[in-house]
Amino acid sequence: MSPHLSIAIIDDDAAVLDSLRLYFEGHGFTTACFATAQDFLCALGRRDRFDCIVSDVRMPGLSGIDLVRRLRAAGHATPIILITGHGDIDMAVAAIKLGAFDFIEKPFDEARLLASIRDAVEKDHDAEGERAELEKLRARFETLSLRQRQVMELAVQGFSNKEIGSRLKISPKTVENHRAWVMERIGARNIAELVRIAMKVQGK
Repeated sequence: MSPHLSIAIIDDDAAVLDSLRLYFEGHGFTTACFATAQDFLCALGRRDRFDCIVSDVRMPGLSGIDLVRRLRAAGHATPIILITGHGDIDMAVAAIKLGAFDFIEKPFDEARLLASIRDAVEKDHDAEGERAELEKLRARFETLSLRQRQVMELAVQGFSNKEIGSRLKISPKTVENHRAWVMERIGARNIAELVRIAMKVQGK
């Protein structure tokens, strides 16, 4: 992974912001510091996405949990790591359930935080690739006719060409043609692969 990552740091403690900025920039990262979650959200609309967000939990105005909730509701998938005090563990766990990647207790080890950031970014890049692949598959499914989709759905349920033809009132040969076209269009080499692709597209 390239070390040149862009990290947003959000904390109302200026000393924490300065310490983390110096540490991350010493490892080749680009940083942007914000004293409040509101300031970060305003900046987010004016620039490209960050690779990772590091935020305190308790801050004036929007909390770290509020930030996670807002970003996820808006469809932002950027990984978020929370820095939390000992009394904030329940809140941090709730944030994980909302979609935060990790939470690290204060006082924290900067190397531990750095490792979590690298892990979060790597997983996010992998997920981006999966999301892009899923969108390609969905676009291919959109090109199928209603009849082709019917044949595919029955095929992935395990029905034979003869059984599919009986259900749809078409000949087994027509089913075979539809099935072959579907597999070619979707990019499935065999029925097992078609089943896996169909389950992925349908979110099962």
